[in-house]
Amino acid sequence: MFTNKSFTLEKGLIVPTENVATIADCASVIEGVSRSRNALLNGDTKNYDWDSGYTCHQLGSGAIVVQLAQPYMIGSIRLLLWDCDDRSYSYYIEVSTNQQQWTMVVDRTKISCKSWQTITFDKQPASFIRIVGTRNTANEALQEQEVFHCVHFECPAQNSTHKDESSKEVASTEVGTAGQ
Repeated sequence: MFTNKSFTLEKGLIVPTENVATIADCASVIEGVSRSRNALLNGDTKNYDWDSGYTCHQLGSGAIVVQLAQPYMIGSIRLLLWDCDDRSYSYYIEVSTNQQQWTMVVDRTKISCKSWQTITFDKQPASFIRIVGTRNTANEALQEQEVFHCVHFECPAQNSTHKDESSKEVASTEVGTAGQ
């Protein structure tokens, strides 16, 4: 294959600058539940509600796993947690190239998180990204089955392109090393 696009290699892997977690780039959600396939990767950050437009998993079992088309060297992720009410979530994210050995890149299990989350970390090779929700405050209050909901995922994190995204992004940027 031939491309006129320039790209950077690190340890033999492409360091993407544009979101590679898209349907057009052959990424897919291989674990998680959604009413529409790949809702997490379709780029729609506006049309979601109580019934659709998100991907989820039951807390305490499973996860949301995104498979990229190939291994990339990534150092950031951005996601939109479901925010149609006042709930907050806790979670952690791991990356892997083989689904056997996982490296934690962010641990927000002791933090209450809402809406847009931008995570930066030391660059890691990754073909799989696993998002594991550990808490949902609304489910606790309602004593319903506890579920973690995610509306949008991108890798690497892209600059906010919508005005309301940046206004909703509250204390969500984390800079650090893997595992923090």
